[in-house]
Amino acid sequence: MFMKESKTAAVCQIIQNEQIKSVYQPIISLTDGKVLGYEALARITRSEPDVSIEEMFVLAEQCGKLWELEYLCRKKAMAGIGKDLASQKLFLNVDPYVMYDPRFREGMTRKYLKEYGISAANLVFEITERTNIQNEHMSLFQELVSHYQKENYQIAIDDFGKACAGIQRVIDLHPQFVKIDMDLIRDIHKSPEKSRALRRMVKFCKPLGIQLIAEGIEGREKLRELIRLGISYGQGYLIAKPQEVPQPIAPEILQLIQWERRIAAKGAAAPVFQVQRDSCTRLPRSGG
Repeated sequence: MFMKESKTAAVCQIIQNEQIKSVYQPIISLTDGKVLGYEALARITRSEPDVSIEEMFVLAEQCGKLWELEYLCRKKAMAGIGKDLASQKLFLNVDPYVMYDPRFREGMTRKYLKEYGISAANLVFEITERTNIQNEHMSLFQELVSHYQKENYQIAIDDFGKACAGIQRVIDLHPQFVKIDMDLIRDIHKSPEKSRALRRMVKFCKPLGIQLIAEGIEGREKLRELIRLGISYGQGYLIAKPQEVPQPIAPEILQLIQWERRIAAKGAAAPVFQVQRDSCTRLPRSGG
């Protein structure tokens, strides 16, 4: 009990002192490597935070501080993206239950959009799976999401493919984007079952005009399989790590995508690439 109270106090101090910063991970086209936008990820700046990011959100909800935390993260994300990148989409993780808070509907987000020169159409609320929407609350939740879409915001559903409920949520909410659960992406190049499941997702989403985003791309084999299956967009450490100041996509990554598209389409031989920290470096062939 004492430890929980200590962690709850730490969360309150983090919120009060605004000890949060945003880092940004690019989401790029798997066709040409162009940046679609950036996902803003919260990081604690307190030297001894005492809580993890995941614990922080859980405790904030339990002690009635979830709105304050979400609002702080949103403000930091929009302030940090910079006006130079304001034309890119900004993906913001949103706990579903914070959308019930009346303050979420008071237009405070628009205040910061105007201040930082970000279009509402470029703001994507990414509905996370930290909490599950119960059936009796789904109709109200649908109304709220529909309201924000009418306000020209966009919606992304996270962790698609994790459970059957994910498919139903996509049907109910009509999002613009769906982010594929990382468990499904893991070792997809080794699993015919996962590839078949993902192909079904592509067939399901494409007629609805929903763009699929693959998370957790960490190797070129995964990238090749995702391209082969027709996934539109991707993000992960192979492409770029989250950074405080977003950087252009490395030319080596753009080249890698083009090579992998050729391989996926024709089975052509590929040059050798090696992932080194934040980018890929082409290695010379032996013997000159």
